[in-house]
Amino acid sequence: MKTILLTFDVEEFDLPIEFGKDISEDEQFEISKNGVEEVLELLNKNNIKATFFVSAKFSEKYPELIREISEDHEIGLHCLEHKDDYSKMGHDEAYEKIKTGKEIIERIIDKKIIGFRSPRLQQISYEILNKIGIIYDSSLNPTYIPGRYNNFFSPRKVFSKNDIKIIPISVSPILRLPIFWLAFRNFPLFYSKYITNRNKDFVCLVFHSWEFINIENMDLSRLIKRNTGKKLKKKLQKYIHYYKKEKFTTISSYLMIS
Repeated sequence: MKTILLTFDVEEFDLPIEFGKDISEDEQFEISKNGVEEVLELLNKNNIKATFFVSAKFSEKYPELIREISEDHEIGLHCLEHKDDYSKMGHDEAYEKIKTGKEIIERIIDKKIIGFRSPRLQQISYEILNKIGIIYDSSLNPTYIPGRYNNFFSPRKVFSKNDIKIIPISVSPILRLPIFWLAFRNFPLFYSKYITNRNKDFVCLVFHSWEFINIENMDLSRLIKRNTGKKLKKKLQKYIHYYKKEKFTTISSYLMIS
């Protein structure tokens, strides 16, 4: 039986700002919150567990929603604020931001957080993660996308580095074709099935909660906004139904971490 790890990044929807577009903070929060509710409905309907990597800023805005997620699913740390750019920070500043984010979310859910995914899948010091009590990281996208990721020769399977377990986002063998959020939405479903079938042990899929809200009227690249909202929800439902005999679980359960 293959294990399928559905993971959702939950943050302020600040992506338009990266492209020079204006969006109010209230709208950023509202879009992501509404997306979380769509995701929870889908997961509950199919009785499956998932991992949510949440920003501390979003968690402080919607503590009850975060506690609701935590009742049935795994909460991991995404960041203090989604705009955090660790490449422009010194070691101590990055440490303080990540540590503070973890502490805020732990107070809200009254549970220890052991998983981390960096905003925009940035590289982060494993020394920092180890120091604040993180056990696993799921920020590695082992593929090559010009201007974004240069990890073509990185491992596809779970490995350890500096006492941190690394669980990569899934890609195909050899050609390293990605299956992350943009690819899942923009390519036909058979493409995602093909890559899923080529991964024998586990598949780790990553989405954002905002993708489950229709943003096609926004002034953004077609690649970014295409097939959002109900179209993505329906497509993921078809994927889940197709693999209903496989095991859907959280990352910590897959790694057998309690």
